[in-house]
Amino acid sequence: MNLDRIIAAIPGKSEAQRDKMRENAAKWLDTGSDAQKIAAQTLLDALETQGISEQEAFEDRLKAMGIAERVIEAFQVKPPTKNEIKVIQALLNHPGSKSTELSDACGWSGNKWHLDFGALCRKRETYFWPAEPVAKQDRSFLSGILADLDPAENRFTMKPDVAKAFAELGIKPTSAR
Repeated sequence: MNLDRIIAAIPGKSEAQRDKMRENAAKWLDTGSDAQKIAAQTLLDALETQGISEQEAFEDRLKAMGIAERVIEAFQVKPPTKNEIKVIQALLNHPGSKSTELSDACGWSGNKWHLDFGALCRKRETYFWPAEPVAKQDRSFLSGILADLDPAENRFTMKPDVAKAFAELGIKPTSAR
């Protein structure tokens, strides 16, 4: 085994391949010879260093991007499902609506729209900016990442830069309010 060659190949490995490398190294830490244990720890350290380096590069790249660019990338990397498009489309078609009205526009009842919109934000939140905290609750307002909320009326409107990004992705308003 050429440990230097294995470590040099880490940047080109997929996450699944890296997971397998970690799994194999963990086995060697438990049952290997002294030399194998040292090699295993060296490999685990190299994997962690590479992960940190890649995360820092990702964060630096995102910081240099505008809101629309980040939204476009997020939805290109994780394309929207049919249901997510329906949720986005409802808000684009009905700006200034309450969650229940947006649910109705999707053919649902209650606050399902709000839950689904928050879920699509959560699914891609590594590409976005931090969500505002919810007052008196230990959670973030994920829907507020992509939409503005009028707190007095509880009405949602897509943020302008986000609407532009969705238009570039081909998701545009299809009807007037």
